[in-house]
Amino acid sequence: MLQSPFFLYRTELGAAGAPLSGYEMAAKLSLWLRNSTPDDALLDAAAGSGKLDTAAGAAAAAQKLLDDPAAKAVMRKFHGEFLHFDRFATLSKVGVANYNPAINPELAEASYLFFDKIFSQGLGVKDIFTSTTGFVGPTMAPLYGNMAAPASGFAERDIGSNRMGYFTQVPFLVLYAHNGDPDSIHRGVSMALDVLCAPLGPPAAVIPPLPTPKPGQTNRMRVDEHTKGCGASCHNNMINPLGFAFENFDGMGQYRETETNGSETLPIDSSGSFDFVDGTKTYKNAAELMKVLSTDQQAHLCYTKKLASFGLQRDIVDADVPLLTELASTSASSSGSVKKVMLDLIQQDAFRVRSGGAQ
Repeated sequence: MLQSPFFLYRTELGAAGAPLSGYEMAAKLSLWLRNSTPDDALLDAAAGSGKLDTAAGAAAAAQKLLDDPAAKAVMRKFHGEFLHFDRFATLSKVGVANYNPAINPELAEASYLFFDKIFSQGLGVKDIFTSTTGFVGPTMAPLYGNMAAPASGFAERDIGSNRMGYFTQVPFLVLYAHNGDPDSIHRGVSMALDVLCAPLGPPAAVIPPLPTPKPGQTNRMRVDEHTKGCGASCHNNMINPLGFAFENFDGMGQYRETETNGSETLPIDSSGSFDFVDGTKTYKNAAELMKVLSTDQQAHLCYTKKLASFGLQRDIVDADVPLLTELASTSASSSGSVKKVMLDLIQQDAFRVRSGGAQ
């Protein structure tokens, strides 16, 4: 029995387009939203009453599950995988006076707490980019400037007008940095791949390290010179314009108006433009980029693509484009919370009917 496919796997075999049975829906909802088998209440709803046989009925059952603490844990896992929070455990820096390895778990937990709030409080993708509050622990607080640190644990704080959304918070900025310097390239790569689902050209077989900056050269100038031969599909159009938006933040995520090169104090240029799917948009700094992303179709499509793949438990294919467009429209609306997008997904045929297969 323990080796039977019917024990090991949740199957949806049968005629293509046929609706899932009540029991199959109960299992699919519970395994996704609670990471567990259906409880008695959900099984009762599946047992002949027809409550799970309609889109509205499935959504009503899902709404109750979304309010269960177990759903928060499931979505914590989703956001952690989506934005690679496991990388905080291996973070290290050399020669950075205000870096203490004890901050690593704080950075991870502050990130999780931010996305816990997005999900639990009925917030949406827009809030990921526009929130002006973040969570801080005792070691993190000084990196935000004159911020009172909690005696222990974590506290939600206003993080200032120069920061908007998760990607201007200390955890993201410290993770994508090289010791005390900003890592503009990998900040840009993360935004392109994780936030915009923008395909990048293959990396070079051998990637040389950034050279020591020349006199009078800012970090941006150094990166630009180092990558100018990579081509438009690589750095010049796809990576650097996004990464340079964060030049006002050093390798420890601290805000700065200028940077130093030896004895020189140099002004920072964090402006840029990016070719989004619906046209080229410009911005002066990271905060303006976050405002652009909060309403940009590509950012909403990317998030809903990742969420739909997580909920459907399969890769997204070309046939799913209309589904993603509809979910992104929900996400971009004024009431488009993450929970609302999930409920809309559950009511779609892609979630509720069989894709086909032999018994």
